[in-house]
Amino acid sequence: MLLNLENRFVFEQPNKKLNVEIYPYYQGSKGLKEKFGVLNNGSYFHYNKELQDTINNELKAELTAKGIKNKKRLGLGEKIIYNNPKVYIRQSAKEIIATFDEKPSSANNSLYVFSLRNSSDGSVTFLKFLTGLLNSELITFYAQEKNIIRFSKGKQPQIKTSDLYTIPVPNDDTFHKKIALLVDNIYENNKKDSFIEEINTMIYNKFNITNNEIVEIKKSIKYF
Repeated sequence: MLLNLENRFVFEQPNKKLNVEIYPYYQGSKGLKEKFGVLNNGSYFHYNKELQDTINNELKAELTAKGIKNKKRLGLGEKIIYNNPKVYIRQSAKEIIATFDEKPSSANNSLYVFSLRNSSDGSVTFLKFLTGLLNSELITFYAQEKNIIRFSKGKQPQIKTSDLYTIPVPNDDTFHKKIALLVDNIYENNKKDSFIEEINTMIYNKFNITNNEIVEIKKSIKYF
């Protein structure tokens, strides 16, 4: 939570003179354009804890002097999240758009972050599986139907973080590994459409979706 002080921590180029940890900084559709997309950053986030403390002390003094009890605070988040593998999810889109990122990185509030806070092989496999699941047609359809993706004409679609936790996730390690392998193939190959289609097919089958239902799901997504 950088409040309206993003320009105090985010710069177009890394400033190594500050002697703080620096991360690529991703922002919404500019940072993540498509499902399984390669992340793009035009700036860098500087994890300046000393500056954070200084600003928070100034805010506290200012609000206390005004007699305001609800004291807002600037928070930089946890470095353990920045440093470990994670899944990024677009906050505003008509479908679920997610990607996996294994490198240290950061993002503003327009991208949601899911991390298991470590880089074990099991965690990486699950995060890749989760990326495949979230990007599937079935989960986009589910999110649209259950109002996880909130959209009305003339307004930007919005996704609430808490609603994402209502998405059904199969508890099947073998299935997780198969989807994770396909996700690896997507990132390693230019021709990724066939792997995406294979993921869709596997997830439809996992949830026992019939061919007739698949046809209706595809139509619904198209006209959402």
